[in-house]
Amino acid sequence: MIKSKYNKPLEKFKNLHNGDTAILFATGPSIKKYVSLPNSEKYIKIGLNRIYDYPDILCKLNYYYYGSHYYLDGKHRTNIEKVCMNKNITTFASAYEDGRSHKDINRGNITPERAIELNSLPFENTLHTFTNDVENYCSLGHSIIFPPLQHILYMGIKKIYFVGCDGGFTQRKSSGDDHLLFWWKKFVEFKNIYYPEVKIISVNPVSLKGWFDEDIYT
Repeated sequence: MIKSKYNKPLEKFKNLHNGDTAILFATGPSIKKYVSLPNSEKYIKIGLNRIYDYPDILCKLNYYYYGSHYYLDGKHRTNIEKVCMNKNITTFASAYEDGRSHKDINRGNITPERAIELNSLPFENTLHTFTNDVENYCSLGHSIIFPPLQHILYMGIKKIYFVGCDGGFTQRKSSGDDHLLFWWKKFVEFKNIYYPEVKIISVNPVSLKGWFDEDIYT
C-alpha cells in the first residue's frame, strides 16, 4: 500500500454506514436496463462522473465521485458543478496522485484548490495498489470506479449492488476494456482478502458476469 499525504480527512467516514447496504451507480450501457431495486430507498447511493445524465438516479444520491476531464470538457465541468451545488450530496474529487496534485500532473483532472471551492473533498489515488485504510494510504485509481469501492468498504457497508459497472464495456467491445478488467480482477482478490464477509451483487452484468456473489437482472 502507498502512504497518502492528503487522505486524512477521510477518517471521519470510517464505519459511518456500518452494516448498511449500498448501490454503486456507474454509467456503463447496462444502466439503461436498471429498474429500482426493492427497498432501495433505504440504501446508501453512490454515483460517478456522468451519472448526471440520469436525473432520476442523481436526485437520490448520497455521494458523488468525479475528477477526470474536468478541464478538458466544458459541458462535463458545468454538469459536475451543478451536482456540487446540491447540498444533499457529499462530493469527492480525485485531485491527487502519488503525492502530486493533478495541477502538476496536467491530465485535465480537477485541482485540489478547485475541488475545495466546490465544497468537494479532494482525495489521493495511486496507480499501484488497493487499500483498506483510505485515511492513511492512497486509494487505487486507474478509473473513477475504484476509489469509491475502497471508500464504501471503509465505511462499513456489508452489501453492495453494482449498477452500470460494465468493466469498460462499450458497444464496440463486448468483453470490456482489458486494462480495466485487469484491475477488476485485482479488486476481487483485494476484496476477498480484506472484506470476505461483504456481499456484492451485479445488476444486469455484462463484462463482470459471474465475478461476484450474485448476478441479478431487472
